[in-house]
Amino acid sequence: MGDDVDWQGIISRAIEKEASDIHLTVGQRPHMRCDGVLVSMDGRPLTEQFMAAFDAVIMDEGQRKRLARECDIDLSWTFAGRRFRVNAYRQQGYPALAIRLLPERIPTLAEINAPQAWQKIKELDQGLVLVCGRTGSGKSTTLAAFIETLNRERAYHIVTLEDPIEYVFQPDKCFISQRELGRDFYDFAEALRGGLREMPDVVLVGEIRDKETMLTALAAASAGMLVLGTLHSGSAAAAVLRVEGMFPLEERASVRSLLAEVLQGIFAQQLLPAARGGRTALVEVLLANATVRSLIRQAKYNQLSSVMLSQQELGMQTFAVAVQKMQQAGLLERSMGEQVMAQARGTQYELSL
Repeated sequence: MGDDVDWQGIISRAIEKEASDIHLTVGQRPHMRCDGVLVSMDGRPLTEQFMAAFDAVIMDEGQRKRLARECDIDLSWTFAGRRFRVNAYRQQGYPALAIRLLPERIPTLAEINAPQAWQKIKELDQGLVLVCGRTGSGKSTTLAAFIETLNRERAYHIVTLEDPIEYVFQPDKCFISQRELGRDFYDFAEALRGGLREMPDVVLVGEIRDKETMLTALAAASAGMLVLGTLHSGSAAAAVLRVEGMFPLEERASVRSLLAEVLQGIFAQQLLPAARGGRTALVEVLLANATVRSLIRQAKYNQLSSVMLSQQELGMQTFAVAVQKMQQAGLLERSMGEQVMAQARGTQYELSL
């Protein structure tokens, strides 16, 4: 590579340490994130020559041209039998990489401690299910575990629209069409509309980012398909508010009505340090019923937490309830629980404004 820094050594060490992320850029030492904590990998600061050469390893010519044009692209990469999700970008004019190491295999819902409410979702044949959380909260892994469950148990046609493809499914009972932005399609909303003509039973939209994609997802759910999507929001109630906020004021009442009709569930999650090492998912669950649908139509989002508390027997739970359950099971340290509770109180205050 013309540089005394060994990229294979960096990646291999991250795999050995079970890091979740690797960060590389010019003028800084490589860093990796282990159990949520960012640590230096030591070594010398990386050079522009190293970064350019490593970019050539993980990107094809088309991707390098796209990066030069757009300055920020997502892609997938395979090395040493492992898959990585890569965000290539520029900072201060220099190339940089944020590399996410994906698990060796798709975990089961039980292995990620997924709430039992996912078993109810498994029985649905239509509607909209949203998985929410910040970047790195495990949304893609949760949905992959759910789709793999369907793959083993149902004879479905599943279409995924992703940026990039992270987990590659090996078809079992399902026929699976995995499509990647920039390679198999160029616009989520257009691809989703086209995908409906393929007669899928289940559609995964890797991330619902705009009004057009959300509107198409709502229409697909209304047309009789099970639509799975992700959103960046901190709680279930905030996710509903985020959906409404994608639309102009004059359209929001009709959007709330359509969302109330097709919504089946919202899973908002965080990844936290586990008491026994590693990280574990903390999940808030909102399942749609007559009460929830009525509150959504009326935009009374601050009352959704009360419904989750009062109807836990249906599989709903707030972050507070999830914290208590995990602490009782010895999965979460008390200090982490207190931090989550403080965040939840702040979110509830914002919804009440």
